[in-house]
Amino acid sequence: MGYSFKSGGDKSGPKWYAIVIYLPSELDQVIGSLRERFDPDYDLISAHMTLVFPFDTTRTLAELSQIISPIVQQSGPLKIQLGSIGDFYPDTPIIYWCAKSNPELNRLYKRLYAELDLPLPHREFIPHVTVAKEISRHRVVLVKDEVASYLSDETVEVKAVDLVSPVAEGHWVSVRTFPISTEST
Repeated sequence: MGYSFKSGGDKSGPKWYAIVIYLPSELDQVIGSLRERFDPDYDLISAHMTLVFPFDTTRTLAELSQIISPIVQQSGPLKIQLGSIGDFYPDTPIIYWCAKSNPELNRLYKRLYAELDLPLPHREFIPHVTVAKEISRHRVVLVKDEVASYLSDETVEVKAVDLVSPVAEGHWVSVRTFPISTEST
């Protein structure tokens, strides 16, 4: 499930959340012009890497925080290397900036899903930053070539993980930020 849907007006029912790693502002600016052109969710959520895809829950924000905070704090320093450009075609019309394999990130992903008691949504976790969506099949190669010319290899030192939720007009905003420990575990 993506980020383009409107949250319901029923405040007593389940709420929607996702857990993401936002890109630093300098990288968000680099990728922003590409996302504005090619990603219809550009104005709904800033450039990010999704750790836990949108889910609905009746848990309170405090309950979710009690689960997420110790997991993130125990994860220790986390560096992500962004490199190649990939896609999920033909299954899903998404072009992305791929994160290189990272055991710490994979552990964090699995632990968050396990502790939140959510089923893993994919057989394989492919950490990435979405650059383009809903591109027709015949334009995939052209868009990937254009995107690749803008994006170089980058290393991101992750300082926090954010719990996000949709607000007015379907915009997703951070409702809680969880700092990552700077000390190795």
